[in-house]
Amino acid sequence: MEQWRQCGRWLIDCKVLPPNHRVVWPSAVVFDLAQALRDGVLLCQLLHNLSPGSIDLKDINFRPQMSQFLCLKNIRTFLKVCHDKFGLRSSELFDPFDLFDVRDFGKVSGLLQALHAMWWP
Repeated sequence: MEQWRQCGRWLIDCKVLPPNHRVVWPSAVVFDLAQALRDGVLLCQLLHNLSPGSIDLKDINFRPQMSQFLCLKNIRTFLKVCHDKFGLRSSELFDPFDLFDVRDFGKVSGLLQALHAMWWP
């Protein structure tokens, strides 16, 4: 199974995506998952679900309306918590534009795989 599909299923298991989300449809493509994550909200929700209190949800803009500034702020908050509280190395993180512009989703799914390995080794 492709890495991005595994990430999508894990996000469903973590109650971040609904069980019938289009990332599990046979016709799904990687862009479907990238679109779902691109505002950073679900990534921040993931950290909260994995470790309640690890991220201050007051710092998250839950309705960024695809404003680049607000989306990137959410993504940067996610990355900072991954590094500072979850101990991920800088080399495991991605550039916020890798997700927002869908430039390198492989790095995004790689980080999600690293988080998955921490919780389900």
